Amino acid sequence: MLAIALSACQATQPNPALSDVGMTGIDHLADHLSVQDYWVNGRAGFQAGKGGSNVCCAKVPQVWHAGAQIEVKWEVANWKNGTWRCYRRMVSLDRYDEIGHLYVHFMPDGSVRALLSNDAPWGNAYPGPHIPIPKKEPWAVYPRPPVTDVCPENLETPDE
Repeated sequence: MLAIALSACQATQPNPALSDVGMTGIDHLADHLSVQDYWVNGRAGFQAGKGGSNVCCAKVPQVWHAGAQIEVKWEVANWKNGTWRCYRRMVSLDRYDEIGHLYVHFMPDGSVRALLSNDAPWGNAYPGPHIPIPKKEPWAVYPRPPVTDVCPENLETPDE
């Protein structure tokens, strides 16, 4: 009986409170690859780059908790091969003590790292990865990949 009562209580627990935060995508991929567009929980972040652009807004838990995740979708152009690929992944949020700006790192090995910070990625206090952020302009080296439809799963309208 106690187990049933506890599970019923847990089922009625409200979702954690969410905050809107600015987001920035950072592209650590090889020079011939680029993150053309990305989305966090359905919100467009547009092209990832060196960490200078800010887009509003992603929803994240006001207080970090174990298992806190965001859904990240992204499109990568391979300028050398003239191809595109679509990706979708649930990404755990790095632990944070206060709300900050959301940085979504697209790592060279294909993984994604997401964290909130009030420090810039190029600063020493930044808790995220300190690997090089390539300065790249593949469009100046390779022909433009053919125009393609966006990934169908990225056409979803986010829940408001």
